[in-house]
Amino acid sequence: MSAKPDIAKLRIDIDRVDNALLDLIAERLDLSAKVRASKSGMRVWRPSREESHVRALAKAAVDTSPELVSRIMAELMSASLAIQGPMVLHIALEGDALTNGSLVRDRFGASIPTRNYPTTSAALAATLADPEGVAVLPAPGGMNKWWNALLPGGAMDGLYILSGLPRTGAQDWPQAVAVASADIAPSGDEDCSLVAVKLNEAKAVSRAEPKAVPRAEAGDYALYQWPHYVSDSDLAALKFDIPSAHIIGVLPPSLGAS
Repeated sequence: MSAKPDIAKLRIDIDRVDNALLDLIAERLDLSAKVRASKSGMRVWRPSREESHVRALAKAAVDTSPELVSRIMAELMSASLAIQGPMVLHIALEGDALTNGSLVRDRFGASIPTRNYPTTSAALAATLADPEGVAVLPAPGGMNKWWNALLPGGAMDGLYILSGLPRTGAQDWPQAVAVASADIAPSGDEDCSLVAVKLNEAKAVSRAEPKAVPRAEAGDYALYQWPHYVSDSDLAALKFDIPSAHIIGVLPPSLGAS
């Protein structure tokens, strides 16, 4: 029979690894401070870069669950973003405060300042006025019709849906979304675009993309989850068949979704 591991030695090894981790975290934060100096006016939060990086790490970490990778990186990136600039989360989520807090922390960590609002319109207005602000809102659907304010001529034109919360899980539609004025950009081949289309052009949507999934309706528009990322050139071609088509966001796939 093999001898039992020496518990004292194991604890020494754990302490050694923990100290090494702390040294690496300090190095990472130092590098983050230098990144801000090199960005030269670029936005602090770059969701496409963040999502692609976390997804690559989760794929490479064979013996670590995607959930744990996501949580660790959320905290590390949160600390890094707090160092890089005045980013603020403008939060308007309904329901249980504890559940909402866990949802936000799981995606954005605990270092970024937060402000809470009684309505989605108030959170969106604060985000529109804040160059580094990010709104966290209930996902479009049902009574959540705020997304039509992102359409051309809408009160919040210039803001886009750029990420879903939670980042991990088997869901194909998020509980909440992050909205900001950052550029729409893909984080990988599996991203889907959020395309708003006038209701009277619904049949044209079915012909142009049979796999498009209707997710919400508000006013004269329906919101579709396109099965792939729609580039500017793709949109120009799409408008020949669906003149009202307008992209209001992009969603990376959830880590763990089939």
